[in-house]
Amino acid sequence: MSAGPKTWPKLHHTLLPALLSSIADQYPSLSYARFPRDPDDISKGYRRFTFAEVANAVNAFAWWIDQNVGKLGEEQKNGSQTLVYMGPTDIRYAVFCLGSVVAGYKMLFPSPRYGSEALGKLIETVDAKVLLSPETPCPAEADIIEKKKGVVTKLQAPSVDQLFAERVAVYPFTKTFETCKDEPMICLHTSGTTGFPKPILWTHNWIASQSQTLNLPLPASFTHHDYHIRYQKDRRGRLLVTGPPFHASGIFNMVLYPLLLGTKPIYSQLGATPEEAVDRAISALEALHTERVAASGSATEVSQKVVDCVSVVPTCIEYMAKHPEKLDQIVQRSHSLRYGGGSVSRTSGDTISDKIHLVCGIGSTEQGIWPNILRTDDDMKCDGRWEYMTPHPALNLQFRPVSEDAGQTMYEAVMVRNNGEDWDGYVQPLFRCFPDLKEKSMGDLFIRSQRATDLWKHHGRIDDLLVFLSNEKFFPAIAEQRITSHPGITEALIVGTRRPKAALIVRLEEGFKLDDVWGKIEEVNVDSPLYARVTKDMVIVAQEPFLKTAKGSIRKADMLRKYSKELDKLYNEGI
Repeated sequence: MSAGPKTWPKLHHTLLPALLSSIADQYPSLSYARFPRDPDDISKGYRRFTFAEVANAVNAFAWWIDQNVGKLGEEQKNGSQTLVYMGPTDIRYAVFCLGSVVAGYKMLFPSPRYGSEALGKLIETVDAKVLLSPETPCPAEADIIEKKKGVVTKLQAPSVDQLFAERVAVYPFTKTFETCKDEPMICLHTSGTTGFPKPILWTHNWIASQSQTLNLPLPASFTHHDYHIRYQKDRRGRLLVTGPPFHASGIFNMVLYPLLLGTKPIYSQLGATPEEAVDRAISALEALHTERVAASGSATEVSQKVVDCVSVVPTCIEYMAKHPEKLDQIVQRSHSLRYGGGSVSRTSGDTISDKIHLVCGIGSTEQGIWPNILRTDDDMKCDGRWEYMTPHPALNLQFRPVSEDAGQTMYEAVMVRNNGEDWDGYVQPLFRCFPDLKEKSMGDLFIRSQRATDLWKHHGRIDDLLVFLSNEKFFPAIAEQRITSHPGITEALIVGTRRPKAALIVRLEEGFKLDDVWGKIEEVNVDSPLYARVTKDMVIVAQEPFLKTAKGSIRKADMLRKYSKELDKLYNEGI
């Protein structure tokens, strides 16, 4: 029996639990994912989970649900009942996601980074009655259970060791795609950037559409922008994941990429700050290299690169650009870097792309990952090429001009529904979430490249727009990126909506003062309109890391609430 397929199977209309079982039956020893043996000590190395082991654990969890939550009748196994889980970064997210479907339920994996009020509202909205608790619950869990007493039942979730302890009988799962395509597979939620997170359902039909999205036929002379993470015999799609597993990109990394692309996710320990995340990624890469050397008996050049890609949030890119010695350690062990969830300053991106292939990804919970493509002869190091993207034509995006910013036309990305005939009947996942719509704004703004009409640079979100009391408008994303490119500045947020002028919330690197970085802020001011320029008396120096969504973007509404008193004081004194 071969250790793996020659090419990865493209079975768009096969339910994910059935796809897992099929691959496990054919290639039982094929690696599914790897996690630290000890989440507190990466030096102890990695535990590898095979497809056969994960498939068995999925069956074990389905049986566990029957025994501990309640066995559903066949007519009730439609995903209408929701189980909630917030736990550490381990293989259980994949097992619970797929096992709940087998047992007729669906999972909700809320971000534990939100407070108990936001989490409670989310759980109430989806009418969840059961919360599965890990060995060490998240801080908000006790408050949620207390407030939902008599409504939400808490159960101790099975541990990784329990799920993988012994072989169990196969749980009967006979559903077909046609009979359940409109049933939910999992419940996710919006990022909560501008308010409370809202639930979003991915149906089996959404998954099928996403499978098509990831495997759209390529136009001539193009390749996939994410080719490094795709399964190939000579390039195994090894992806070091530095982010959490509980949001849309987390489900892609742990469930969709392994099953639909053959990606092999490898998880580092999570970091609370960019510095910690990068340091832990480096430690993970060194642990993998140590294992490789021990297995081969020789630290040859072949063993230098231990992963094909490292996935990080934009703030980590900014941090690495300011710390070249850490960037060099990443470059030594990986073929590429990818980021998503926000933009990166030109200065930082140029620094990174000069040393390693840098990939810019974009997506949303409703649409999933955008299938961007690259020309096979593209030089990603050439004049900022790394920050531009070319969406696959099947995505049917229209870029509509909306306004000018610093002399450049900005375009709003609007997705138009495909007719269901072209591209082998492909309809974008977005319209599985919004079946009655013919088109929908993606909420993203772009600038067109002057070199090629099919190259687009992300310029922020429409809801980033600041509208001052004068009704003058300003998009702060580029200014914020330029400010954070200073080595002494960690994070920056420009505010001013319904205010007379702009203010800046900034967090500085240790040892820096506002005077040390003021020159950079003044440099950015020169290119900003008068009403958006930040004066020195309108700056708040934050002492704590900014509040972030799971994908690493700033929770602007929460930041405004957190610093409301300080901002009110600035504006009252500054008028």
